[in-house]
Amino acid sequence: MKKIILENVHIPLHYQISDYLMMMLEKGELVSDEKLPTEEELCNIFDVSRTTVRRALDHLLQKGFLYKKQGRGTFWTETVQKIKKEKLSGINREIFRITKKTVVRVISKETSIVNPEINRELRLPEVREVVTFKRIRMADGEAMSFTINYLPREYGDGIQKAHLEKMTMLETLENVLGVDLGVIEHVVEITRATQEIAENLSISNLDPVLTVKTSVFNTGGDPIEVVWTYFVENKYKFRVVLDK
Repeated sequence: MKKIILENVHIPLHYQISDYLMMMLEKGELVSDEKLPTEEELCNIFDVSRTTVRRALDHLLQKGFLYKKQGRGTFWTETVQKIKKEKLSGINREIFRITKKTVVRVISKETSIVNPEINRELRLPEVREVVTFKRIRMADGEAMSFTINYLPREYGDGIQKAHLEKMTMLETLENVLGVDLGVIEHVVEITRATQEIAENLSISNLDPVLTVKTSVFNTGGDPIEVVWTYFVENKYKFRVVLDK
């Protein structure tokens, strides 16, 4: 197997390795009923230390994707067969992925009572406090998107600004809080920039913005967060290629 260069400086190496192994499995480059390469082989493939490889494998073990046979090696579990059928899940990550060329600045984290509609989306009492994050994603020194995340306190309280400067919210929910993500729904439309949106994106009031409303649920169907992301219309491009 050829060497793989991991270039994303914002996500810890062991998370990148575990994600890459899952991607290789989905593409058929690794076979689910065969054992994984040895730790030494993985060290050579990804050009990392054995400690990093072990952390990556431990992450997949904890998620129930791997199991070890004494003296025989490490193997995929039956759970990964379900993962292979969910190819569209990758789209949810790519839409908001932090790359080497983008920088995320967390403007604020607040805990307060917000619009009752948000609480209804999160299935919370109308007077219940929620945690709100506001972030700007920069590309080439210019604002590309402005995001507002609303989460119940049981999730939002455990997320720090530093997490969101290195990972997407989805990756933070999975890797930091251990949430098993289920359905993720996107609603896309063109809207007009409010004063807050315009100020954060350095555009004019009422300029058109590509708006993505995202509703995230866990595997039990419970809402985890509601998100609005506003993109400068001429700075966003997303391509999807699906096979049969």
